[in-house]
Amino acid sequence: MSIATVLMLGIGSAMLIASRAVPDAASPTGAVVIAAQCCEQLTADLQYAISITSRSATMIEFTVADRSGDGIPEVIRYEWSGTAGASLTRQYDGGAAVEVLANVQDFALSYDLQTISTLIPQGNESAETILESYSSMVNLSDFPIKSSEWYGQYFRPVLPADAVSWKVTRIRLWAKTDGAVAGECRVQLQQPTVGKLPSGTVLEEKTLLESSLLATYQEQEFTFTQASGLSATQGLCIVVNWISDAVACRLCGVNSNGSTPDSLLVKSADKGVSWTAPAGMSLLYTVYGTVTTSGPPQIQNTYCLKRVNIRLRTGSDTGTTVQTAVSMFNQPEVTQ
Repeated sequence: MSIATVLMLGIGSAMLIASRAVPDAASPTGAVVIAAQCCEQLTADLQYAISITSRSATMIEFTVADRSGDGIPEVIRYEWSGTAGASLTRQYDGGAAVEVLANVQDFALSYDLQTISTLIPQGNESAETILESYSSMVNLSDFPIKSSEWYGQYFRPVLPADAVSWKVTRIRLWAKTDGAVAGECRVQLQQPTVGKLPSGTVLEEKTLLESSLLATYQEQEFTFTQASGLSATQGLCIVVNWISDAVACRLCGVNSNGSTPDSLLVKSADKGVSWTAPAGMSLLYTVYGTVTTSGPPQIQNTYCLKRVNIRLRTGSDTGTTVQTAVSMFNQPEVTQ
């Protein structure tokens, strides 16, 4: 009995000492432990964020990869009102806000951002202007658009030295009817080959109906919107191809002294399969468009969230403040 009494007294003393060693929630040590546990939960959620939807010094809302199997990212929100003694809450996927830490005296978030600067080339687009044209009152000739006879025009505009691109807005050709007015043809813009002949790659086309023409030559205008961003060193081909009637229409041009290295008539006798460039010939035409010249590049900055710094305290003693930081695995893009 004496030995048992001594043992019981010893065990009781040990348990008393051990119980006193466990920090009380109200004690400074207890406040630190509880705040650290809360920070651990926050960092565990936050480090896997794939986007930040909202953030401030006392609130952060972010998405994480799908955890429920529905293929939709989950939304998590931590928030403190900023009033001493209020709770820090966690809201998950639009549900009710749940208290994760009571009696918060201080909670602050700060953000370390990485700036990514990108140079964006800039250009100055001119007003519409005549890019290329050819007109003449001599050596005029008819060019009939038939099943076995297609015509077109290669041209390369002369651009300013600082031009970076150009585009076509309108084209004018001289055309008239040929007998009956049942013809139809297509006015196309085609990329040229290295040999300055139509390649078959159509950028855009417009319909020309013979019924819209007169028996005498008149200028016909065609508006284009898709032939843009053309290299300053490249030319283009206007192609008028036959669709119906013996002669769909007639175009006006010259049969001599009309071609230059950057402007020449092209002809196909096999419905555009192959093309030739008869010497000296040219259609009468006008090409309108705009020219984009180079300008100083602009710097575009984007920002990625690299790290979130956390400060949290529940006790009145400022010495119980817990400070930590979490690195963002995905470095989501944010506003500055």
